[in-house]
Amino acid sequence: MRGVHLESLSTLNYRNLAPDTLSFPAGVTGVFGENGAGKTNLLEAAYLALTGLTDVTRLEQLVQAGEKEAYVRADLDSGGSLSIQEVGLGRGRRQLKVDGVRVRGGDLPRGSAVWIRPEDSELVFGPPAGRRAYLDALLSRLSARYAQQLARYERTVSQRNAALKSGEEWAMPVWDDTLVKLGTEIMLFRRRALTRLSELAAEANAALGSRKALVLALTESTTPATYARDLGGRRAEELARGSTVTGPHRDDLSLTLGGFPATEYASRGEGRTIALALRRAELELLAERFGEKPVLLIDDFSAELDPARRAYLLELAASVPQAIVTGTERAPGAARTFRAHAGRFTPEHAPQAELDTAADLTEAKNEANEVNA
Repeated sequence: MRGVHLESLSTLNYRNLAPDTLSFPAGVTGVFGENGAGKTNLLEAAYLALTGLTDVTRLEQLVQAGEKEAYVRADLDSGGSLSIQEVGLGRGRRQLKVDGVRVRGGDLPRGSAVWIRPEDSELVFGPPAGRRAYLDALLSRLSARYAQQLARYERTVSQRNAALKSGEEWAMPVWDDTLVKLGTEIMLFRRRALTRLSELAAEANAALGSRKALVLALTESTTPATYARDLGGRRAEELARGSTVTGPHRDDLSLTLGGFPATEYASRGEGRTIALALRRAELELLAERFGEKPVLLIDDFSAELDPARRAYLLELAASVPQAIVTGTERAPGAARTFRAHAGRFTPEHAPQAELDTAADLTEAKNEANEVNA
């Protein structure tokens, strides 16, 4: 299967990164250096340029200190077509362009990148909100319809909560009708998608050497059949709290390992394995949906990993058409390696193609000199 190819990444005023344009070959690119050298920021910039997505709470956090705006650009080949994706950032503002034309986030290639981070362990040990956000983000990339309905649902919940805080009980039937319609569609889509996601995650967990079965399931606060009734039955509680307490925004993605809740019983190593399995499942699901492998971004490939899991991660990077792998040491087998220092990235050696080209040029010059002589 072919894959998305990030040909180059340009950054300006992005976090601690020096203004630069870096070229990436097919295969694995390694980026190594000390902590704080800018490796994670580089992957974050690549993920933003490829997908238009970021998980920061305030966009100005991405802008370099002392600057008002930042910019990232990805030159990529997706589906055999070359395109330029640009993201401009300012205070509370994000502007996306594809080939110079302004677009919305949903217009970018939704299956173009997967980012694996040490923080992914929080998907296992953190609160339900993190697992729910992971699931919603993935399903929004798989389906533009899901992304649209989820956004409408979240706006409705926010507006309904405002009405609850104001004690506007008379308005609840109107809000409830919209909430049930949107929420039911979200629940049904989650259920359908989870069938395949659970299969892929279980396969990846086993491939990582786990002897315990991993099962993904939804813990729902209501069901499509009882949603309207459940809303009405908790009206007094909602008015007292001033918030909507029933619906898919309160659900959880439960992770069961060997028959026990992973959030409570998994070790740190098992949690890291489950997190890797979820990201591998994400990679495969996006590839199935869009017909090409995403660019794989791996941050700190050796963090919290034993030799077996670390080898698996490096094998995964080598198995996709393109991967960028960071660490405090060099990634084995990289086609190109950058040394990171203070937000700058210096090629440690030229790729073989560049060496061949340089040799050809030298040979041509020598032949020319001989003719001239």
